[in-house]
Amino acid sequence: MTTQNNRSKTLPNNNRPNNGRQNQRRPFRNNNQGQAQGQNPRTVVGVTGLKHIGGQIREEYLNALRNWSTEAKLYDEMRDDPIVGALLDAIKLPLQAAAFDVETAPGGTPADDEAAKWLWECMNKMTGQTWNGHVEDALECLDFGFALSEIVLDKRADGRLWLKNVDPRGQESLNSWQYDPAEKDKLEAFVQNDPNGGAVFTIPLSKCVHFRYKGRKGNPQGHSVLRALYRPYKFARNLEDLEGIGIERDVGGMPMAKLQGGDYGDQDITDLKAALKGLRKDEEAYLIVPEGVDISPFGGGNKIYDVDQVINRYHKVMLMRFFAQFLILGMDKVGTQSLVKGSQDFFSLVLEGVQRYLLETWNNQLVPYLFRFNSWNGISGLPTITWEKPGRVDLGELVNFLNTAVGAKLLTPTDLDEDHLRSISDMPELPEEDRGAPRTPEAPPMGGIFDLPKQVKDLGDKIDKAASAK
Repeated sequence: MTTQNNRSKTLPNNNRPNNGRQNQRRPFRNNNQGQAQGQNPRTVVGVTGLKHIGGQIREEYLNALRNWSTEAKLYDEMRDDPIVGALLDAIKLPLQAAAFDVETAPGGTPADDEAAKWLWECMNKMTGQTWNGHVEDALECLDFGFALSEIVLDKRADGRLWLKNVDPRGQESLNSWQYDPAEKDKLEAFVQNDPNGGAVFTIPLSKCVHFRYKGRKGNPQGHSVLRALYRPYKFARNLEDLEGIGIERDVGGMPMAKLQGGDYGDQDITDLKAALKGLRKDEEAYLIVPEGVDISPFGGGNKIYDVDQVINRYHKVMLMRFFAQFLILGMDKVGTQSLVKGSQDFFSLVLEGVQRYLLETWNNQLVPYLFRFNSWNGISGLPTITWEKPGRVDLGELVNFLNTAVGAKLLTPTDLDEDHLRSISDMPELPEEDRGAPRTPEAPPMGGIFDLPKQVKDLGDKIDKAASAK
């Protein structure tokens, strides 16, 4: 008893953890493993989560498309569809028509200018293909999810290694991807099957330009634009086949044969099936049936579907993938100009997004590769490839904007502004003797461009005055 009372009166021991208070949290202590993994900034702790086995990507959830060879064949088939082809051309052609240029490194040294000039010449003096041809190959990353080209250099008279070709490697020739055994998510090479000789090539990605469109979790195969069109494409194609069969059958049902009493052998049944399969309504339609056989049409019911309307619905769904539904607006005598304008604005943003994907790849892979094998003394940095925005500029809106901005003294035009305006409007270059002239908002020297609305109005007034004089 005494012992119990003494214990109950014992003061808390300050040496005990948490000072004897059980409701107080214990201080967090890192173990050695957590300290090694979590505090070392150079240590990779996790993985991307990309599923790949033996170099084969296993991200596809549809069993029908889990094999890359099957998936590539599907995309190749889909590209020949008129709607899918129109969508891809609507994306690619404006991009291919946009002009390229090379931007000098920010330092602006004479060596920087020479390096930029050399890069531009490399792009335009390839001996294996043209730069536009390479851009066309690169844009196939939209079709298949990725595009890969091998960089080939050529030593020329000046001793430098010039860009000879950016040789495409067909997506359907993919065998597997090679990963670093030590770093599981580090991609090293593209393993290719030779479709002609059966040989297998391992191409290091360090000498390739590898374009990926939306490669989630570092997926080297990216994500094809056509993958999202798979379901509507299948529905539309099957409905088109049914529509053709219905038209061929004159939408009158299928022929049905009733066999009455009689002795019919296997050959008779086979011949009758062949006759029914070949029965069509045309100028040569006839059928001689044996005694006891009654041929009549079998209707499909009273409910009638507008197959054409359903097919068009799926076509619109397919074009919505890139906000390109404006391609068919007006074909059904529906749609407004504002709706078309809004769709085109979204579509333009999509095209600019595609440009960024490709530009980042060129400037992060192709340009450093070229300058790795060609030393340049005195450069402050590497030049960069630039790409004009696709599509045509609304010159009327641009002129109105410039008139307003200059008139409100918000903008003072320069020679560079005029160079840009002349370029996008396909006008002659600014004469050298006119460069450097003073430019003020009160009297801009680009009156011929900024004063265009006034000139048009004055010309209209002259025409009206001449007509009234007569």
